Amino acid sequence: MPPAIASEAATLVEREVRLQRLVTVYIVTGLLFLLLPGTFLGVWNLISISGRQSLEALSPAWLQAHGHAQIFGWIGTFVLGIGFYSLSKMARLPAFAVTRGWTCYALWTSGLILRWTANVTGWEWQVLLPVSATLELAGFLTFFLTVRGHRPADPASGKRDVWIWIVAGSSMWFLITLVINLMAAAAVSWSGTGPAIPHKWDQRMLMLPTWGFLVPAVWGFNARWLPVFLGLRAPDPLYLLFAFGTSSTAVILAMAGFTRISVAMLPITAIAAILGLGAFERSSQPPKTTGIHSSFPVFVRGAYLWLIVASVLSIWAASSDHSGGIWGASRHALTVGF
Repeated sequence: MPPAIASEAATLVEREVRLQRLVTVYIVTGLLFLLLPGTFLGVWNLISISGRQSLEALSPAWLQAHGHAQIFGWIGTFVLGIGFYSLSKMARLPAFAVTRGWTCYALWTSGLILRWTANVTGWEWQVLLPVSATLELAGFLTFFLTVRGHRPADPASGKRDVWIWIVAGSSMWFLITLVINLMAAAAVSWSGTGPAIPHKWDQRMLMLPTWGFLVPAVWGFNARWLPVFLGLRAPDPLYLLFAFGTSSTAVILAMAGFTRISVAMLPITAIAAILGLGAFERSSQPPKTTGIHSSFPVFVRGAYLWLIVASVLSIWAASSDHSGGIWGASRHALTVGF
């Protein structure tokens, strides 16, 4: 093998090892947020609700600490790590993307820890809340500015695959979410009323990270990887773009206060995404399942069933939930089920 080719091959192998190390740390960290700040506090909250037989007696700051650890700490960390890995391999990001990945990790994780500390302990919360939101925004901007300059899969044609468009769109919603999160943290800190966002705004803001960012981000990465691992046909761009447009409209309507109209659109967007991905269709080609358990397709399709359940529960909650239980069931069906 010529020295130049050997050197290039060694460089590619080294970069692959660095990428795998990076995404592993992101995933392990996400699992730690799931198990410790997320699940532990969630169980503690449920015990408190059961003991007091009242949701109103529980600290809103604790509920928000649990939700933030689950949505941003667990799933958000997963998406950022997988985003760096997938886009570095498939969108030809420059070599410095790996270093940027570690910078993003340090900022993002520090912000998450400070947010959880402020909500749970109340210690210096007027300082920690805006600082944590600033660090989270800075971490995401590191990711966003790194991946926004990716080159298309076919540089000659200038065309980008639909999965990249969906991931890019969901990333814009993530940016909007973190900006609004910083504004809310600053407002709460300024008011001095306590380390919890008022319930009315918290309800509306939860649509941003869920149906604005997390769900479409999963669709985007699924559009890239499910045809490989499940042997599905190529995704249908029209259905996926329709699903993303509908979910974005639902988020905007929710933020404007039109909750019932917003949630009525969620089953439509879920079904459109399923049709676009062909999630329940038979494999059209042999899936690449070496090293993957045979039950993998069952879990993937089960996740999309939970997405439909979450969307239907949201309609029920908007029409008749007065205590928050159905809303909680809907969000758990989405974040844990899907």
